[in-house]
Amino acid sequence: MKWLNKIIGRQNQQKQHTTATISFYELEEWVANESRVELDEFFESAAHTFAEIARTKEQLMRDINTLETAVEPPEVPTRASRVGLAARDNIMKQVNVLVDKIDIPAGDYSDIVNFCRSVDDYIETTLGKSSRSYHQAKYLFPKEVGTVISDIRSIKKLLKKLEDSLDGTKAEVRNFDEISGRIQIIKDTTEDITRYNSEINDASSKMSDIQDKINDCTARLEQLSLSKEWSSFVELENELKQTEKERDNIETSVVELFMPLGKALNRMKKQSTSGRHTLSKKQMELLDGCLKNPISADAADIDDFLTEVCRLIEGGTLGLRDKKRDKILDQIKYIVESFASKKEVYENLSSRIADIEHKIADLTISETKTTLEKQLAENTRKLTQLEDKLENLKEELEIRSEELENQKKELSDAINSIKPVQIVFD
Repeated sequence: MKWLNKIIGRQNQQKQHTTATISFYELEEWVANESRVELDEFFESAAHTFAEIARTKEQLMRDINTLETAVEPPEVPTRASRVGLAARDNIMKQVNVLVDKIDIPAGDYSDIVNFCRSVDDYIETTLGKSSRSYHQAKYLFPKEVGTVISDIRSIKKLLKKLEDSLDGTKAEVRNFDEISGRIQIIKDTTEDITRYNSEINDASSKMSDIQDKINDCTARLEQLSLSKEWSSFVELENELKQTEKERDNIETSVVELFMPLGKALNRMKKQSTSGRHTLSKKQMELLDGCLKNPISADAADIDDFLTEVCRLIEGGTLGLRDKKRDKILDQIKYIVESFASKKEVYENLSSRIADIEHKIADLTISETKTTLEKQLAENTRKLTQLEDKLENLKEELEIRSEELENQKKELSDAINSIKPVQIVFD
C-alpha cells in the first residue's frame, strides 16, 4: 500500500503544478477572482474592523446625545457659560458631520481606501481646528466631552489598523492593477490593429478601382491613336509646340534687349514718384511694360517712349556717368532698330498659334483626348496618394503588431508571477 500512496501523492503534486490555460478574453474575470482570493484575508480582517468602527460610531452618537442634553453646573460665570455652550454647539456640529462621513463601504478595495483617507482627514481636521472648542466645552461638561473625544480617538485607532492592513496589501493590489492595465493596453492595441487592417483593405480596394480607371483611360487613348484624325492631330500639336517655342524665344530675346536699361528705367520711375521728373500715365505704363513685359507694348509707343528716355539721359536728368550713359544710349538705338521687326514676328507667331489651336479644337479627337488625359492625370494623382497612405498604414501596422507581441509577453510574465497560466490570445 505504501507504494500506491506514493504514486497517488506524486500524481496529486503533478496536478497541483499543472499550468492552467485561460483565454485572453476570460482574463479580467480571472484577475478579479484571483484578487479576491489574494485579498480574502484582508477583507475578512477589514470586515471585523468595520464592525468595530460601526459599534464605536453608535457609541459616539449616544455620547454626543448625552453631551447635548447635559446640564451645565450651577454658579458658572456668565461669560464662561456662554463660551462653553457655544463650544459644545460647535463640537456637536462637527461630530455629526463626522458621523455622516463614517459610511461603511460595501467591500470594494478602492472604496475602502477612499473611506480611510476621507474619514481620517476629517478627524485630523476636527481634532486640530476644534481643540479650543473641546477645552472650552470641557470646562462645563468635562466627563461628556472627554467621552466624545475618547470615541473619536478610538475610531482613529481603528482606521490606523485598517490602513496598516491596506499597506500590507499594496504590492498585491499593485500587481493586479498592473495586470488589468496591461489587459486594457492589449485591447487598445488590438483595436488599433483591426482599424489599420480595415483601412489597408479599404485603401487597397480604392487603389484597385483607380487602377482600373487608369487602365481604361490608357486603353482609350491608345484607341484614339489608331483613329483617322490622330495623324492630323499629332501633326498640329507638334506644329503648335514648335510655334510656341519660337514665340517664347522672341519674347525672351526682347526681354534681354531691355535688361541693360533696367537701372535707367528704375531711376526714372523713382524720380517720377518723388516728383523730380513727372511722367504721364501712358509713359508710366510703358515704363512698367519695359521692365516687366516689353513685347506687349506697341512698336510706335516704344519708339516715342525711348526717345523721351534718351532726352532725359542726354540732359543729365538721370545722373548717369558718361560710360554708362553711352552704353545705354547705344542699347536704346539697337532696340529702336530691332524692336519693330521682333514685334512683327511675335504677332505673326501669335496669330499662327491661334490658327493652329482653332484647327485642333475643330478636331473631334481633341476634346476626347484632353478629357482622357485630365482623367488619367487625376487618377494617377489619387493612386500616388493612396500608395503613400498604404505604405504608412503598413509601417504603422508593423509597429503596432510588434508592440502587441511585447505586450502579450509582459502580460504573461506578470500573470505567471502570481500563478502558472498559459494565455490563449487567439
